[in-house]
Amino acid sequence: MKFWEKVYLAVMVLFLIVLNICNILVFQGGYRKSVESVQESCIAQWSNMAVPFAEDLAEAWGDAGEEWELFQSYVSSYVTEDLAFELWRGEELRAGSELGTQRTFSFSEGKLISDFLTEEERKDIFEKKNGQVVILHRGSEKYSCTAGDLSDTGYRLAVYGRVTDVLNIWKGQLGYFIVLELGASFVMAVLLYVVLRRFLRPVSEISEAAAQIAAGEYSCQLQVKGGDELARLAEDMNWMAGQVRLNMQEKEREAAVRQEFVDALSHELRTPMTSIQGYAQLLHSARITEEKSLQYLDHILQESGRVIGITETLRQVILLRQEEVDREEISLQELAESLSAMAKIQFREKQVELQLKASPEKIWGNRVLADIFFMNLIRNGYHACEESGRIRVELAGEGAVVEDNGTGMSEECREHIFEPFYREDKARSRKWGGTGLGMYLCRQIADIHGWKLAIESEKGRGTKIYISFTSP
Repeated sequence: MKFWEKVYLAVMVLFLIVLNICNILVFQGGYRKSVESVQESCIAQWSNMAVPFAEDLAEAWGDAGEEWELFQSYVSSYVTEDLAFELWRGEELRAGSELGTQRTFSFSEGKLISDFLTEEERKDIFEKKNGQVVILHRGSEKYSCTAGDLSDTGYRLAVYGRVTDVLNIWKGQLGYFIVLELGASFVMAVLLYVVLRRFLRPVSEISEAAAQIAAGEYSCQLQVKGGDELARLAEDMNWMAGQVRLNMQEKEREAAVRQEFVDALSHELRTPMTSIQGYAQLLHSARITEEKSLQYLDHILQESGRVIGITETLRQVILLRQEEVDREEISLQELAESLSAMAKIQFREKQVELQLKASPEKIWGNRVLADIFFMNLIRNGYHACEESGRIRVELAGEGAVVEDNGTGMSEECREHIFEPFYREDKARSRKWGGTGLGMYLCRQIADIHGWKLAIESEKGRGTKIYISFTSP
């Protein structure tokens, strides 16, 4: 069962319960009002007859004929369509009338028996005070009984009235209320259905969107209307779908980059390994001079160095991804001195001027990775320069600049320079033993530190790399 259906049924059940409780209270109140009205009418009627009747009986007390005549005269003065009267003296019924007529009966005609009261009811009623009304139930009929003493005469007057129709008015209204309740329930059911479908429609849409997201459809977007909780939930669903979509796109991009990296690595390793294998086979099988043997061995050593360089750089990249990097304050002047010393040892093939300038400030980062980062940039500049070239490095607290006046890069090269194994001039890279991983490693180190990289370069006009440091 859907959520809106549960709400619909729950509200309808509660509505019907409340409606029926209200109807019951209305019926009870109506019946109570009817009884009170009957009681007031009966008391007024009894009092109007009892006061003068008591005065007349006081004068004719003990005379059976006169008491009957008085009784008959008072009964005949009332419209007796729904009334009956009884005159009691002590526990003896002295006179009575027939319900709905003015016919009376006297004790002198024979012992009378009350048509209305049983022995127990008579005792119970006669013990009540004057002005008390009792409702008698006789099958489907209801009668009122109003009885009381006629002053100090020793007589009691009982007045009976048929009140069935008056008290059963509420039964006639019952059918009206049932029809009204059915009509109200139908209208309520229709309106509630429309309202719930209208206001809970976003719940169904959110449920469908969640199912689509679970099935891998991350492009679904919910329409957000209003500012209630469902609208905010729809916004959260849209945001979640967007985040999942971005994460999946990032995962796919990483998977593509990883596959590209693996393919490039396979290609890069295949080339030197093929060369090593080829030269080794020549050394093993061919009759060559000693000079050729040394030449082949030089090629083998050179290609072996390339393989070692590739694997070492990959090891560094993997370690960067898997390990937490310790950070410390790095003195820029000490960093510049370290870079100068390493450059003098590594760069001896050609005369390239290295200009290092550092401020006395300090930056926050890993010293070993900082050395690798800047040495890779300097090494790239060194290989790009011709004889008597120049490399300028400026280190400051907010950032650094590495500039050379070498061959420069094309626009395509600038777009792909940070990709693994990318080399614009493969012949030059192989000549200097490049692996195509230097700038890729620089990007990894910059990302770990939160540094920003920007490159300015044109073919034949050198390269300038800007590094923006991040404050701790």
